[in-house]
Amino acid sequence: MCLKSTQAYQRTLLYENVPKERAAAVFGKLPNDVSAEQQKEFEDFMFWQIVKLSEKYDLPFQIHTGHGRLQGSNPLLLLDLIEANPKTKFILFHGGYPWIGETGAIALRHKNVWIDSVWLPTLSYTMGKRAYQEWLEVVASDRIMWGADTVQAEGIYAATEFTRQCLAEALAEKVERAELREEHATRIGRQIMRDNALKLFPKLRRHLWRKDVPAG
Repeated sequence: MCLKSTQAYQRTLLYENVPKERAAAVFGKLPNDVSAEQQKEFEDFMFWQIVKLSEKYDLPFQIHTGHGRLQGSNPLLLLDLIEANPKTKFILFHGGYPWIGETGAIALRHKNVWIDSVWLPTLSYTMGKRAYQEWLEVVASDRIMWGADTVQAEGIYAATEFTRQCLAEALAEKVERAELREEHATRIGRQIMRDNALKLFPKLRRHLWRKDVPAG
């Protein structure tokens, strides 16, 4: 259904376009015979190959950004990679927290980027509201999503409720300020909470328990 990288918790998100020859020189060597620089170059090369496979097989690529390990996890570090692979569908996790503005700017300039606000309202409810409002001013509403990123039913339910409340408050404030019409806010809320994921991951439809509800 998709590809996913959690390397932001172990290393920098700066993936350079390393030539195949340099990566091949490292392949097959024992760990003790590989320097930290060589390991990074090999990982960089492999990451670019996976990005190309993501395009080839039309598998959206989820990438953890920010949050877990702040050193080197600013989503801006992915810009060269994103620009060089315009047909790959990149999904930036956590909204790039704490770099939510940078994440919005990336999605504004690159139509192959989606923002996933997974964990953001639970990390910072205030920043979550600000992020939704800020993103909707620069990014199309069909490229903003949310996710629970957990395998426990209780955690998924709690994350859903928390995110729904945060998003509802953010949209309600925009309606009160006459920045959105109520019917548009309702549509956007449904897009972010449900329809955008169904559009990006059409195979999810087979798991729907309510088959009578169309996706946007």
